[in-house]
Amino acid sequence: MVKEIDRVTLAAAGITDTERLVSAAAAFLRAHPIYETPLVTNALSQPEEAFLRGAGARGVGGRSDETAARNVAVVAGEFAQMVATGLSQRAVADLLGVSTSRIRQKLEARELYAVRASGGRVCPRFQFGPKGALPGLEAVLRAIRPDAHPVAVQRFFMDVHPDLESETLDHALSPHEWLMTGHPPEAVAALASEL
Repeated sequence: MVKEIDRVTLAAAGITDTERLVSAAAAFLRAHPIYETPLVTNALSQPEEAFLRGAGARGVGGRSDETAARNVAVVAGEFAQMVATGLSQRAVADLLGVSTSRIRQKLEARELYAVRASGGRVCPRFQFGPKGALPGLEAVLRAIRPDAHPVAVQRFFMDVHPDLESETLDHALSPHEWLMTGHPPEAVAALASEL
């Protein structure tokens, strides 16, 4: 049962079909059973663990099924949100003023990014600005490993990166903001190669 506050939040983001959201999350988990991956052993000393626990850290010092389930839910939820708000190939073609076959060519050439969903491939919104694809997007997408996790790619584009300090705006930007404001794509492409 979805709480009313959650339904309002989802609707504000343009997600009114919660069944599609749940279906996308479940499809993601079937394709990427991240909950089956064994946890990395904890490399912290006992005093470090005690310090972190004392400061309120959760999941420190061993396996926590609750924390693992919460992490899986966060990643699956982010993927489901990416699919639910993504643009169809037809919508991207309309946005860019080209044919759907040209969009398929751009996807194959890694000039646009898509994720697979139950209804086909969708293009996440992080690669678009109000007038179309972000300037320099192609160079950045080609620098990203083809097997990079889709949620990691979205986070990369949307999270502020300290190495993208804009002298004209006087603060750090996300790769999305960096490209949208006309900064050189080479800086983002260099960071993307580490993804």
